Amino acid sequence: MAVDIVTLELTGDVSLDDLSHAVWHLRGLLTELAREVAEDAEIVWIVEALESGSALAAVRGLPVNEQRMQDVEDVVRAYGKVGTAMQSGAHIGYSTAVTREAHALTSVLSGRIETIRFETPETEATVIAPPGADMSRIPLPDKVAGYGAVEGRVQTLTSRGGLRFTLYDILNDRAVSCYFGETFDREVMRGVWGSRAVVEGWVTRDAQTGRPLAIRRVTDVVPRPEGGRDDYMRARGAMAGAWSDVPPEQVIRRLRDA
Repeated sequence: MAVDIVTLELTGDVSLDDLSHAVWHLRGLLTELAREVAEDAEIVWIVEALESGSALAAVRGLPVNEQRMQDVEDVVRAYGKVGTAMQSGAHIGYSTAVTREAHALTSVLSGRIETIRFETPETEATVIAPPGADMSRIPLPDKVAGYGAVEGRVQTLTSRGGLRFTLYDILNDRAVSCYFGETFDREVMRGVWGSRAVVEGWVTRDAQTGRPLAIRRVTDVVPRPEGGRDDYMRARGAMAGAWSDVPPEQVIRRLRDA
């Protein structure tokens, strides 16, 4: 699995100013991390996805020198470590410049912006309090992970660097990042874009709400038939014998008078 993409998600009522502020400091954070962990390597960050519902932005790193792909992976992993430290309120462990950009990024947290989530192909962390808050008074966002399946609609399919796509789950209509292993049969995805499907793999969920956050090591994608506008008619007779011959107005009258 290619480790070359970082994702930032803001949840809540996200204004354009909030998103602009967060993306600006995401750029600054990646620049400072490249300076510290990758010998100031030149990396171009290509926008991979911009999703609605929550404000989600994913960018993929492309080294100017193709021989230095390891630099991109080092920056992506460092980004994940920064998010993990911010989640727990621990010391970030990088330079003052990195810390400054990380704190500036999360400074948009307020009553309107509820959480900021840092995600990579290997990990994710959710920050729910602004820098300097007393973390002992704030419950940490728990996550649970295990093999499972999520049904939704496949969007933003890409094969650059490594096969990845975004799934909008049918229950929450929120973006779920899906990552394939290197051995996944890409032919399975032919014609699936924009379609409804069940995605199986290692699912990370929010422990409080059960909302899926990411699916890694995807093992299967099973297309689901689309529903037609008259499909509800097939439900006729499903409750055979339950006032099946009684007109609806009489059923309503009986319920009213019960």
